[in-house]
Amino acid sequence: MWNSTAMGWRLGVWVRADRLYSQGSRLMRSGRPGEAAKAYGEVIALLPNHFRAYIQHARALSAASRASDAIRAARRAAELAPESHAAMLVLGQVQYDSGHYEEARKAFAAAGRLDPENRMVQAYLGLTLLALGRMEDGALLLKEHLLYGYEGVEARLLTLAETYLWQHRDRARSLEDQLTPDEGAREEGPAGFGLQFASAIRRIMLWPLARLRGRRAVYRLLAEEAFSVREWGKAVAALLGAEKEGADAQDIAASLGVAYLEARRPAEAAEQFLRLPEEARKDPDIAMMLGAALFDAGRYEEAREPLGIAAEHFTRDFLPAYFRAMCDIALAQSPGSAGFSLPSDPRAATRWFALAVDRLNPHLAEKRFEEMVRVWGEVRTS
Repeated sequence: MWNSTAMGWRLGVWVRADRLYSQGSRLMRSGRPGEAAKAYGEVIALLPNHFRAYIQHARALSAASRASDAIRAARRAAELAPESHAAMLVLGQVQYDSGHYEEARKAFAAAGRLDPENRMVQAYLGLTLLALGRMEDGALLLKEHLLYGYEGVEARLLTLAETYLWQHRDRARSLEDQLTPDEGAREEGPAGFGLQFASAIRRIMLWPLARLRGRRAVYRLLAEEAFSVREWGKAVAALLGAEKEGADAQDIAASLGVAYLEARRPAEAAEQFLRLPEEARKDPDIAMMLGAALFDAGRYEEAREPLGIAAEHFTRDFLPAYFRAMCDIALAQSPGSAGFSLPSDPRAATRWFALAVDRLNPHLAEKRFEEMVRVWGEVRTS
């Protein structure tokens, strides 16, 4: 006999689980993985055999830096659906992001056996072989199977490639050297940053100049002329003269920071921007310039915050996110370290590289992977 009460209860469970699953997806998209993990956990409590909920739970836990819990969730998904490659793919991703590269290789290889034609799985396998130091095998797989547009693969590949290139930066070209002006390069200006910063530079350098009147207007004209012909030494002298005549010190500091940065004197640029009050330094334009100066001055820990502010604000520019990730790459390398080793926890850099990848076409990962292979060839034959 049909039991309407039991059927209604089961239907109610499925409806609630579906709502929680959708909630988890929305939370992940909005960058709240901890809350997403909680939502997926509630789905699992209602439907303990929901293997897709376990997959998403594993992804959310990994993004929330709960690696051990993420691995357990991914393994449970694989137990529930042993014929599906998806659970093994996610297990491999979680292991990879936790720095367990041999375990990741085994998971990706298992996913490949379940779905031999899946190019994403093969690309991840190639990526893991690179991380294990098997450069030739990994590069061959990536060249054959990586279709640029797999954002997750590209961000992880960028983390790996930039780590290798940072460790061999005496041989490697910078990203700026690989880009055309249309893609964000510039022939002159700050060593690491491209044309996206031009509008911010124009706004900042004109702040104090527009306020100068009377005798100080002479310095305004001198500074404007020097900026227009890119004579940064004269611009600095004019701005310092204006400050001596009583121009607002904070306004002058902003333009001096730009002049020093354009003159490739990042340490002095950083000191000028740091003269500004904390609230002003959180303005996205100022944060972008300050981050550029600190990064080029080798002050990677301090560069993280302003570059993060700029990356979150300038959603169409890839450079702040790219260099925010590069701070993590630089800080992960111990002084004098030799050989090739990835950060023990590469997820921080990968998160920012994912934003950068999403904001540039052609893709960053393709260019930096090509440079990595080129440098590796040089190192191998030297």
